[in-house]
Amino acid sequence: MSDTPPSPIPVASVEPPRRFRIPLVWIIPLVAALIGLFLAVKSYYEQGPTITIEFLTGVGLEPGKTRIKYKDVDVGQITAVALSEDGSHVVATARLARESARLLVDDTRFWVVSARVSGSNVSGLNTLLSGAYVGLDAGKSAEARRQFKALEEAPVVTFDVPGSTFSLEAETLASIDVGTPVYYRRIQAGQVTGYKLDQQGKHLDIQVFIKAPYNRFVTEETRFWNASGVDVKLGADGIQVNTESVTSILAGGLAFQTPEDSQEGAPPKDHVFRLFSSRTEALKQPHSIRQHYLLRFTESIRGLSVGAPVDFRGIGVGEVVAIQAEFDKDARELGMQVEIALFPGRMQARPGARTPALEGKDHRDRDFRQIIDRLISNGLRAQLRNGNLVTGQLYVALDFFPAAKAARADWRSTPPQLPTQRGSLDELQTTLLRIVNKLDKLPLDEIGEDTRKAVSSLGRTIDEAEALVKRIDALADGDVRATLLEARAAIADSRRLLASDAPLQQDLRASLQELARAAQALRHLADTLERHPEALLKGKPEEKP
Repeated sequence: MSDTPPSPIPVASVEPPRRFRIPLVWIIPLVAALIGLFLAVKSYYEQGPTITIEFLTGVGLEPGKTRIKYKDVDVGQITAVALSEDGSHVVATARLARESARLLVDDTRFWVVSARVSGSNVSGLNTLLSGAYVGLDAGKSAEARRQFKALEEAPVVTFDVPGSTFSLEAETLASIDVGTPVYYRRIQAGQVTGYKLDQQGKHLDIQVFIKAPYNRFVTEETRFWNASGVDVKLGADGIQVNTESVTSILAGGLAFQTPEDSQEGAPPKDHVFRLFSSRTEALKQPHSIRQHYLLRFTESIRGLSVGAPVDFRGIGVGEVVAIQAEFDKDARELGMQVEIALFPGRMQARPGARTPALEGKDHRDRDFRQIIDRLISNGLRAQLRNGNLVTGQLYVALDFFPAAKAARADWRSTPPQLPTQRGSLDELQTTLLRIVNKLDKLPLDEIGEDTRKAVSSLGRTIDEAEALVKRIDALADGDVRATLLEARAAIADSRRLLASDAPLQQDLRASLQELARAAQALRHLADTLERHPEALLKGKPEEKP
């Protein structure tokens, strides 16, 4: 046995448990998963509302590419485009940013922005390079909405532009279109935003938008007129050419102005303005009191039109409002009835005078009738006169004619009828016709025939006298013979005087021919004036082949 001592018994020692360690190879996938989770949560949190927009066509719409912009800032994107069930339109699905949710209200508008050229408007040229996009105009409503119907064209005015919208009423559209500029003192102050035909089809309703601060100049008495083209006037100062701008000449335009003596204040919301055809018509002095009268003319009124002025010695006191033919079975001759409107405010008595003013009085006022009757008794008449030598336009003139026949106003008719006086041109035509009629009544042929008979009879008498002188000459001598020679010379002179080529015969024949030609010329002149009264001022009309 070995004396070596036994080895000691090993003692177990307790070691603390080891910590779980992730292998380095798993760190990268874990970080990627965390980042993906963060992006997913962020995308979900930032995800905006989904909306649907109805478009008429799908032009310019590409899913995943077409952007939605508000004030040139991307706020969303078209995600899908599909045809509607009935095939009448296109339905586009769009997703917008979360912060854009407040823009989706009931009156928000969408439209496709692309390059367009129409009239005086050129828009969307930047889309030629970047491509079309969908424009957004945030509304002002408080009610949220998720389904919209896009506009066919871009709106002329967006909701964020300060200003006011007004309604106009026009008979025709003329050269007006959406986007037509509206001028105030030749400054572009607004645009036409739309138009439509009324339900009865009698006029057009035009909507215009006036930007601030020009909208505060629109009152209830503001006048709008069509300022398209060029306004040319021929007056005593020469030719005047007026236009608002070069744009209004090419593409049309409207203009407005408020009379200086009008009251300030915004017009009512439902107020509709009348659109006048010209500035002159629009800025006529308004008159609350208009008195209508009837005039009867038996002469031609060619050249007189509705709207023609009624003039009193150079001052406009009214206008023509209606023209119609008179068909009265009891009348001896047919006439033309012209209805005029007078403005008594322009015929007031001078300040300080005791003569009662006509303002505020009407046809039923006894004092008013007495004033008019007194003026008529002094020769006041209505007469047609030529107002333009070039166009031959007529107007109604009120003037005094002391030599006029006695007449009175007919207060029983409605409206009252005032006496008239034939125009100077018509009187000249009547005088010419009267002269021609007198010349026609002259028996020129009978006078010529009687003259020829008288000359022939005188010739026979001379022949007989000459024969008698010859017989006496054969029996007489001396002084008697000298007397006979003188008588024979006198007879020879008489014979030469009565010859066909004698000056007396030629002068008499020429006088009769000139008289016939004068009668024919007067007859032709009267006929020309009857068919063309303006020929007295503009000359003989050119004959057409």
